[in-house]
Amino acid sequence: MRMYVLGVDVGATKTECVIADETERIMGRGFGGSGNYQVCGIEMAAASMKKAVLGALEQARLTLEDMTCAVFGISGADGPEDFQVLVPAVQKIMGKVKTKVLHDAWLGLRVGTDDYVGVVSICGTGAGHVGRNRQGQELSLRNLDYNMGNYGGGDELERKALHYAFRSEEGTWQKSRLEEAVPAVLGVKSMEEVCAILRQEAMTKEQHYKLPITVFSLAREGDEVSRSLLSSMGYEEGRYAAAVVKRLDMCEEAVPAVLIGSLFHTGEPILIDAYMKALRETAPRAYAVIPKTAPVMGAVKLAIDEAVRV
Repeated sequence: MRMYVLGVDVGATKTECVIADETERIMGRGFGGSGNYQVCGIEMAAASMKKAVLGALEQARLTLEDMTCAVFGISGADGPEDFQVLVPAVQKIMGKVKTKVLHDAWLGLRVGTDDYVGVVSICGTGAGHVGRNRQGQELSLRNLDYNMGNYGGGDELERKALHYAFRSEEGTWQKSRLEEAVPAVLGVKSMEEVCAILRQEAMTKEQHYKLPITVFSLAREGDEVSRSLLSSMGYEEGRYAAAVVKRLDMCEEAVPAVLIGSLFHTGEPILIDAYMKALRETAPRAYAVIPKTAPVMGAVKLAIDEAVRV
């Protein structure tokens, strides 16, 4: 008898749902907007997830009753308080379908490894880190905000880009091309005009998106401040991963470090080399894995795993 599963990757910027059969053959896809309720609120997050699910069902010409199992990997599913909000919202969408909710980093581990063992680091809009050892022990860092120990991702890079653009212009740090590039992204000619935009909180979503990209571009062109921003972020993310590996007692293993998220998927050596340098200070045999398969397929694979265990 043919089996169908549903996998959902719920991120800070977009939500993707895939319906597949037991062979991972894709039957339908659906998309929604931001699904991190810590960013957009639970109503918008639920609406994004529902839109993605309904879109995939429509394309597959299937219904919820046809689904054997579903897995939702959700950005913002960090602690017990989050699951108390997210699980009821997902259950309302999925009805009687057997459904599992987990942090979206686990999707990366499933597509990035054959045995579901290793450490995963996300560096996209935000950052997060999880790991699983050969004994089945799992660890997820809090992955919350800067005040609670988290750091990294496009949002942080944007803040640093603005910070050092202003310092370049005011002469309180070394000169950087960010001083000219940031006004250009915001469609103005001076940092004084940038200041006015920020005080009015008038930046657009597109401008927020473009600032981290600008840092990568300038770094590749040799801007030392931009290179330093990427290197320091990479090193810090590697330290988080090293802590996960150490706490799971995997320091002597050839542990895969699965890198997911838009910043890591640039493949930028400045960022990734610094990450691996920090990680290898704790786990010398660690190696990087950048999955070619989209994380949403990790949700599909995990859903098939769950269905087989039924």
